[in-house]
Amino acid sequence: MATHTWVDLRIPEAQKLADLSGVVWDLQRAREFAQLLAEELSGAKTNWRLVEPLSVAAVVMYSRPFMGGLRLWLGEEDLKGLKPEQRAAHDHFRAYRDKHVAHSVNVFEENIPRANYCVERVKDEGITGISYGGGRIVGLGGSEVNALIDLTTVLEAHVQTLIAAEQKRLLPIVRSMPLETVLAGGQKAFLASASDVAVPRSR
Repeated sequence: MATHTWVDLRIPEAQKLADLSGVVWDLQRAREFAQLLAEELSGAKTNWRLVEPLSVAAVVMYSRPFMGGLRLWLGEEDLKGLKPEQRAAHDHFRAYRDKHVAHSVNVFEENIPRANYCVERVKDEGITGISYGGGRIVGLGGSEVNALIDLTTVLEAHVQTLIAAEQKRLLPIVRSMPLETVLAGGQKAFLASASDVAVPRSR
């Protein structure tokens, strides 16, 4: 019986593949969170405490592949294959993340100071206190969730074609390297500490 295994490729030529694998992970997680949200919204009794966190998680994970950082990100070229309604949904989710979830910018929330008084005694007592109130959109709706599931599925298929091309490009490069050099890559365990939250990873 043959034993198949792997070694880590920590070579500059493999960086794009590493980046694309992170993009696929984000798209898959965004779809998973959206599917969980769809199940919650279509259930007999919606747990409204889960609607906001699942909405936030879905749009944040969806947005990661389109934002700058250490790894490669998707750009306009990667969006060209989208249908008009898919592109509109993409723009909506990016704005939802940027202008509502990550930053308090758009009209999806309103915060209003209020002056309190007693209706029956307002002429005698005047204003009796100060409070506040307002309103906000706390989660995605059913049609938005379905659009996000569709969008992540289409974009993941696109990224998988990029991954396949990278795998094909890398194989002859790695085969041309001395076998000892390749095998020296080993299988390193992923170790990260919570204290390293601000430490950038190496490329």
